[in-house]
Amino acid sequence: MMVDNVYLLIFYGVFLLFVLVASFLLFYIKNQSVVWKQKRQLQETQLAQQKELLNAVIDSQEVERKRIGQDLHDEIGGTLSAIKLMLNSLKNQLSIDQEKVMVEAKQLIDKMIVDVRHISHDLSPPGLAVFGLFTTIEAFVSLINNTGEIKISINQQEDIEEIDLPEKTALALFRVLTQLVDNTIKHANATEITISFSKNNELQINYQDNGKGFDLAVLDKKSGIGMQNIQSRLQMINATYEIATEEGKGFAISILYPLAD
Repeated sequence: MMVDNVYLLIFYGVFLLFVLVASFLLFYIKNQSVVWKQKRQLQETQLAQQKELLNAVIDSQEVERKRIGQDLHDEIGGTLSAIKLMLNSLKNQLSIDQEKVMVEAKQLIDKMIVDVRHISHDLSPPGLAVFGLFTTIEAFVSLINNTGEIKISINQQEDIEEIDLPEKTALALFRVLTQLVDNTIKHANATEITISFSKNNELQINYQDNGKGFDLAVLDKKSGIGMQNIQSRLQMINATYEIATEEGKGFAISILYPLAD
C-alpha cells in the first residue's frame, strides 16, 4: 500500500511537472509570437516611413529638375538662339576668313542648342503627362540614336499604349530607363540596347545591352549612385526587378510593375 502511494505521488509529480513545462512552453511561444508581431509591425512602420521619406526626396528632386530644365530651355536656349541671330546679321559685313570663323561659331552654337534641349528634356521630359511613357521613351530613344553613339531598339505589344499609368509611375519608369541607358553608354562599351514592353496582369519591361557586363556579386556589395537611384525609384512604385549579368555577357534587367484591375 505504501509502495502504491509512492508511485501515485511520483505519477502526480511527473504529471504536474509536465503541466508546468507545457504551460511554460505555451507561455513562451505566445510571448515570442507577440514579440515577433511587434517586430514585424515595427519593421513595417519603418519601411513605410522610409518610403514616405523617399517619396518626399524624389518629389523635391523632380520639382528642382523641372525648374532647372525649364530655365535651361527658356533662358540658355533662348540666349544661344539670340546670339545665332546676331551672327547672321553680321554675315554680309565680314571678310572671307571672318566668315569662316563665324560659320564654325554658328555650328558650335547649333550643337550647344541641341545639347541644351537634350539636357532640358532629360531633366523635365516634355509631354510625359500628355503622351505617356511609351511615346516619351520613343522620343528619347530617337534623340540617342541620332547621336550615333549607340543603337537602341524598342519592341512592344501593339496595345501597350492603352495602359494608363499614373504620372508618378510613368515618370519613375522613364527615369529608370534613361538611367539604364546612361549607365550602358558610360560603362558598358556596348553597341546595342534593346528595350521591350509587354503586359499581362503586369507591365513587363526588359532592358538588355551587349556590353561587357560585370560580376553581379560586385553590385550586391557596392552599388553606384545610378543603380541606387534605379532601385529606389522601383521601390517607390512597388515594382520588382531581376538583374542578369556576367563579365563579357552583357547586362539585362527585367522589371515588373503590377497593373490595377
